[in-house]
Amino acid sequence: MTLRHYWHLILPSPCLWCALPVQSAQHQLCNDCQQALPKLPLTLCHYNLLSLPVVNKSLKQPLFQQLLALDYYGQPYQHWIQQWKFFANHGAGELLQQQFSQLLQQYHHHADMLPDAILYVPMHPAKQRIRGFNQAEILATVAAKQFNIPLLHVLERQHRNTAQVGLNRKQRQHNLKQAFCLKAGATLPPHVALIDDVVTTGATANEVCRLLKRNGVSHISLWTLAVTVLD
Repeated sequence: MTLRHYWHLILPSPCLWCALPVQSAQHQLCNDCQQALPKLPLTLCHYNLLSLPVVNKSLKQPLFQQLLALDYYGQPYQHWIQQWKFFANHGAGELLQQQFSQLLQQYHHHADMLPDAILYVPMHPAKQRIRGFNQAEILATVAAKQFNIPLLHVLERQHRNTAQVGLNRKQRQHNLKQAFCLKAGATLPPHVALIDDVVTTGATANEVCRLLKRNGVSHISLWTLAVTVLD
């Protein structure tokens, strides 16, 4: 038994949703809360959320061919994402990584073909130094290890743009113009999965997709924790 397991027997960790003790030292949620998490109709849409009318209406002209997410952007995932992203709550981060890993495991059972490589939306180096981590890169590492697929660190953010939070679709698009570039000498396979933590209007993903398609990528799967849909 690990030290973590012994510690759990003495003082079980509280569930990050209901605060009651969890049943396993490896999990951040109790069994009841895990079962109660909102679930998208992934089998109905063949693990491509772009097939759902509410998503199709919310994301105008996506340049990626497939979209996979844990849920729509709302509670409880919204709280955990914000806690991880803005307050460096690594318990919330571990929970989200666990849920993301479970989603990918489900997807693996239904996927006809996996991507050739994993990429992630980069942060500007100065912003990443302040935050201390890039949550999209961490999620991409989870995906690459799970599928044993290469993780390519080839995307760079050229400019430290204004934060996207609070901007409308047009403002986001203008804010992101020429924001990304490929590292010198980088080569890309035809099918990649792009990882980001949240998809709001799709502007960030589309800007990266334009760059990828100019450099030989023909099929892009976008994997994320949550996607915002219109009310």
